[in-house]
Amino acid sequence: MSNSLLAAALSAITNNKIATNDDNSKEKIGECIKYNNKSFLVGGKVYTSPRDGDIYVETLSGMTVSLYVDFNDTLDQVKARIPIEGVSPDQTRFVLDDKQLEDERTLTDYDMQDNSTLQLVLKLRDDDSSDEIVALHFQSNHFAPKYDRDFTDVNDNGETFMRGDFRYKRPCGWKRFAINVLDKYEDNIWLGADKSRQFPTSSVQDEWPVSYHGTAEHNCNSIARDGNFSCKKPLPFGYGFYSTPDIDVASKYAVKFTYEGDDYLVVFQNRVNPDNLIRIPNIETGI
Repeated sequence: MSNSLLAAALSAITNNKIATNDDNSKEKIGECIKYNNKSFLVGGKVYTSPRDGDIYVETLSGMTVSLYVDFNDTLDQVKARIPIEGVSPDQTRFVLDDKQLEDERTLTDYDMQDNSTLQLVLKLRDDDSSDEIVALHFQSNHFAPKYDRDFTDVNDNGETFMRGDFRYKRPCGWKRFAINVLDKYEDNIWLGADKSRQFPTSSVQDEWPVSYHGTAEHNCNSIARDGNFSCKKPLPFGYGFYSTPDIDVASKYAVKFTYEGDDYLVVFQNRVNPDNLIRIPNIETGI
């Protein structure tokens, strides 16, 4: 399936410029980090001051980088040592204990200690009052093409599929791009991947059910308010992540974008933890 179509879809739902990475022409971020770590270890640690130590940085790609730092360094200086592919450093900021940090301040200013962990995140547009769009790149290991599926011309003709002991309404008429979530947890049973499925229509033990979620940012709460819900009472069924087992319902809240002259919608297909699942009957939602 077209990576450029996927990039267009991600651009639409994130309101950022998303581009594909050419693995043959660009250095992989993993290789950059590996080299960066080695460059600070060769020949041993240079600094001996008590104000030197190791910190960890969780990067935009989800990887964790270990850095040996002088705690009198500014956050800008620390940021300069982190390989950030596809994003300008001035479009990022550090977060510590849910607090956004200022780049010109030092690690000492924030009482950073040995083995402290920082998170590197994208700045919100409002941070700089700028309309500039951040350019991002995705890498091939973020996705799992093995599980891509083109349902465009598929019709289940009344056939019933089950996932996690709930009916699975497949996304007939849609094209699916799979995100790589294998081995995110201690096992893959929740995906039904660690056990043999007797039939394509059947579920396996301990598998999680499937749901769909619209992707339009301004509609994040709409799915909980539509139908017979009162707009004067926000989220009448409580706070949480609202999704639906019916992709036709989710499509009402989806981002629409144009790619090569054709219009598309973007919907997330999810797995839902049954231990935290609250089902709301149609008769109550009016949807």
